[in-house]
Amino acid sequence: MVYGAVSEEDGLYIRHVPREEWSLVAILDALSGLGLHAEHVDPTRGDFTERIQLFDVAFLNVHGPYGEDGRIQGLLDYLSVPYTSSGVLASSIGMDKLASKAVFAYLGIPVPRGVPIIRPGAAQIPADFSYPAMLKAVDGGSSVGMALINDPADLAHEIRALRERGFRRLFLEEFIRGRSVTVSAFESAEGLTVLPPLEFITESDYYDESTKLGGSGAPRVEYRVPDDLLPHVFKELSDRTASVYEFLGCRGAVRVDYMIDENGTGYALEVNTIPGLQEHSNLPVSCGFEGITYQELIATLLLDAIESAEPAPWAVR
Repeated sequence: MVYGAVSEEDGLYIRHVPREEWSLVAILDALSGLGLHAEHVDPTRGDFTERIQLFDVAFLNVHGPYGEDGRIQGLLDYLSVPYTSSGVLASSIGMDKLASKAVFAYLGIPVPRGVPIIRPGAAQIPADFSYPAMLKAVDGGSSVGMALINDPADLAHEIRALRERGFRRLFLEEFIRGRSVTVSAFESAEGLTVLPPLEFITESDYYDESTKLGGSGAPRVEYRVPDDLLPHVFKELSDRTASVYEFLGCRGAVRVDYMIDENGTGYALEVNTIPGLQEHSNLPVSCGFEGITYQELIATLLLDAIESAEPAPWAVR
């Protein structure tokens, strides 16, 4: 099981979440329950490439840059080690929020208006851009590297703050008022399964990193399957998630996040190609509502990795 602080997203998680609640612990328990031998392999250690080749398949549980952006996927492809999650192309596009927005738009999926931040100042922002708005790191990961901008006078300060954290590519995005939902999908022997939308109910202004991480003092968050979505909205979210999955050639499980405005329009925000696997994370919770146990989910992801593996041409396994 591949897990380690490869990015700020994973580093935040490791520092703020008690070890007994780590997805690492839950996944290893599930694999053990399936009668499989599994070990924790840290990709930040110098012996990673040697150790990972000792295993039949790598279960990826890394996020953000270096974990979810295609780099570790490309390494494993060259080593001819099968792995869970999507390949290089889908991973790299999914990690890049601007590239993802371009894909969404190409597929006819509504997206919030966005403007890349080229310089530290705000001179490049169109005069008609409305506030509040979201300042986001292009490759910050899910819920990481974001700031809500209520006053354009605060923009320069927030840009500097994100750049001081190491985020270089930023963009400003229209703030959609409405309902935050995510739609998970995964591949199995039966084909692509798209789970019902899962709504986040939170006291926070948006689903930020503190809300996602939880812990003492974090804003309260509740997940539910909304039963008041109009049938056409429900179907649109499902169909759009499936089209993203298929267009990018994803594997394993993904999650597409949306904002639904007061008119019922679902705006796609990002695609997450390695959804979190804490037992109370979005994907496992969505599965639970459909009667899919955590162990069944882990087994499905592992089996898909094995069945979809394509050894490198020079590999003899």
